Amino acid sequence: MTAVRLIATDLDGTLLDPSGRISDADADAVLEAAASGVVIVVATGRPLRWLGCLDPIADADPLVVASNGAAVYDLHADRVVTSHPLAPELIADLAQDLRAAVPGLLFALEEGRTFRSEPGWTGHVPDSSRSPEDEAAVTVQGVWAEVLAGSREVVKFLAAHEDADPDELVARASAVLAGRAEVTHSVARGRKALLEVSAPGVSKAVTIARLAHERGITPAEVAAFGDMPNDLAMLEYAGMPFVMANGHPALLERFAVIGSNAEGGVGAQIRRLLG
Repeated sequence: MTAVRLIATDLDGTLLDPSGRISDADADAVLEAAASGVVIVVATGRPLRWLGCLDPIADADPLVVASNGAAVYDLHADRVVTSHPLAPELIADLAQDLRAAVPGLLFALEEGRTFRSEPGWTGHVPDSSRSPEDEAAVTVQGVWAEVLAGSREVVKFLAAHEDADPDELVARASAVLAGRAEVTHSVARGRKALLEVSAPGVSKAVTIARLAHERGITPAEVAAFGDMPNDLAMLEYAGMPFVMANGHPALLERFAVIGSNAEGGVGAQIRRLLG
């Protein structure tokens, strides 16, 4: 087996257990890998303000690919290294076309440290590591025109629907967006169907591939862990892809399946890779 030189892992449903935390066993495995010289990359759809969960592996000095690849974050310096935002004009066009094709959608914008949404938004899941006061300080609601007009650097455009099937919704949205943006979805607490839209060419896989190339690491030397459709391209890129037992059916059919996030599947597989 090719030696692993970079490990890329999703958070929710993957490295995080069902309580939203990194278990001691998983954290120890990640730290062991980093100590042996393996580059650790956390690749998540989460925004910057939801990264307090990484404290147990901070000493691994992970590279953090946030908002599905739209931002690379330096955890220790607390700064964004690179960012690939969506243009407000593009968001306006996408929103208009999506709403015409799928009535009932509600929209929101992720700006990294600020979240803006239309009234009635239900797709936003507060981070358990923050207090309600912290969450309120970074959350803004208003009518869509006001939300969009007040936006700054948007790293992710979100669209939620109360009744749609997530897989059917992303298929319809992909046809509507027609290459103008990247669209995927995940399934999380408090929401049934949520589209996650990024700038054209932006994904976890593209950003991870760039980080690996900069370090002279080939795809064959990359191990990746995920559970949802927004992890698909990352898993396809990696020479050693693994999907959690609790993962989406479309991923379970295609990749090697390991233990669930409740069973510490990531940590156990990392130890196997390290030999």
